[in-house]
Amino acid sequence: GADHKSGAFHKRPRSLRGLLDSSPASARMANRHPICLRTCAIMGAFVLGSLLVPRAPVGAAQLLSGRLFVLDPGHGTRYPDGSPNNVGAVGPSGVLENVVTLAIGEKLGALLRAAGARVVLTRSYAHPYRVATEKRVDNRARAALANRLGATAFVAIHADASTDRSVRGTSVFWLRGNSIALANAVRARFAPLGLGESAFHARDLAVTNEARIPAVLVEIGYISNPDQEHALATPAFQQREARALFDALKDTFSPR
Repeated sequence: GADHKSGAFHKRPRSLRGLLDSSPASARMANRHPICLRTCAIMGAFVLGSLLVPRAPVGAAQLLSGRLFVLDPGHGTRYPDGSPNNVGAVGPSGVLENVVTLAIGEKLGALLRAAGARVVLTRSYAHPYRVATEKRVDNRARAALANRLGATAFVAIHADASTDRSVRGTSVFWLRGNSIALANAVRARFAPLGLGESAFHARDLAVTNEARIPAVLVEIGYISNPDQEHALATPAFQQREARALFDALKDTFSPR
């Protein structure tokens, strides 16, 4: 779930324009000014900053053309020496929150690209881990990136957990007034998933506090609940979660 008072060093890219431009020229710039470390064969991959997901092919529906979304699959950080830092919750059969949130983030990114949006992932399949020494600093840096890019919205994706395995449901948290419309849209789109609702209210978390653009932190279900753990680990259900989040973003930010 969310780290309520969490964060880590976040290396600021020297050129935001280079980050948003997927042209060969900007790729050469990225090589000169890397924001991510390469995958390590033994310890995994580390991420400093974020990875831009490519834009949709020409001819795709452009419902969200010109919009930029920062997606933050929760947790997935390691110390500089490669040891675990902010790993997130683990379900009763061993399903990892940071793996599930990354899968849904990638699926959501693909849907947004297909609608013409630009997408920045704070973690990706190519770079699944961030380097962090302090959780709270890292969590704030994820939302600060969205501020710096002037993103349309920021979505932090988490899975909840409880010592009581019967607890279930999704949650949506926000803080500022500019986020209420998005929060309501996510709530409405989550309802048909059949997971139930655990919480829906304003909450002062590291990412919601840092974000100045519309921002929500969503708990996509209780990974500690055996039934919901199984659902969250299923690619088809992950796609349904991603589609619900996509529809909420479309409902909120596509032209009327």
